[in-house]
Amino acid sequence: MSMMSTAMLRTLFPRGRQQVVAALARQGGVPAARQYSAAPAGGDFVLDFLKEDLAAYENYLEECRKVYYPLGESNDKNKVTKFAKDLEAARQKAKVPTTEERQKQLLGFFKWQAGDSVREFYNLAAPLMSPENASGAMLALDEQEKEIGGPLLYSDAKNFAAFQKKTNAIAKQYLDSVKEKTGVSGEEVLKNLSYYEAAAHLKKVEEDALDAVNRAKEGPRILDLSQLSDFTQEEMKKLKEMGGLGDGDLKDVDLDLKTIAQMLHKSRMSEA
Repeated sequence: MSMMSTAMLRTLFPRGRQQVVAALARQGGVPAARQYSAAPAGGDFVLDFLKEDLAAYENYLEECRKVYYPLGESNDKNKVTKFAKDLEAARQKAKVPTTEERQKQLLGFFKWQAGDSVREFYNLAAPLMSPENASGAMLALDEQEKEIGGPLLYSDAKNFAAFQKKTNAIAKQYLDSVKEKTGVSGEEVLKNLSYYEAAAHLKKVEEDALDAVNRAKEGPRILDLSQLSDFTQEEMKKLKEMGGLGDGDLKDVDLDLKTIAQMLHKSRMSEA
């Protein structure tokens, strides 16, 4: 059972985005998505590692620009489902790995760095886990190492199995608390991860859009619209002609999310 999804899931499930990481960490033998070896003399291992994926992610961002964001409709399950499918199609077209594949890749790198040391691995992985899971795992590790009187190693199958038993109990307690707070189980999130990622992402964009509109309302105006009532009809006509303005252009900023969604999509498509 996984215990982390992605950063976007934080909106829907407080600190619940770390479900995949904790589960893969508990499994011990984290499967690496690629083989790691020492960097050649004079080479930059991290830079070479990132270059492999950079082009794919740039293509992914370009594909996402074509996706319609149904702002103001994040409570419409059908709209969110279509949005999720569109994002998934963009991901596949750009050949970007899934969330779980990315986490496996990262944790595989951590495992390569840690070698046989369980503690070294958790020192690297814990920052990606929820505070509850990270704290619980490190306390379980402290307890296990105290019992055996030394560092816990992956090669120590018996004691590592005992450690896994402790972390599995912590994971179950955490997932139960997530379900109690949200009404959605961890299993459900992971089964339909792309949907919940899309829903959380959409809600975050909605929040950002509304914040931008509110800041525009409160900020300084290029034209003080409250003074327009002082203009005569003839002066208003000349003003519109000079600026190429229509009646709608002289209204205060008061855009709803659906209008913003249409404007955003139209702008993006014109740039594509």
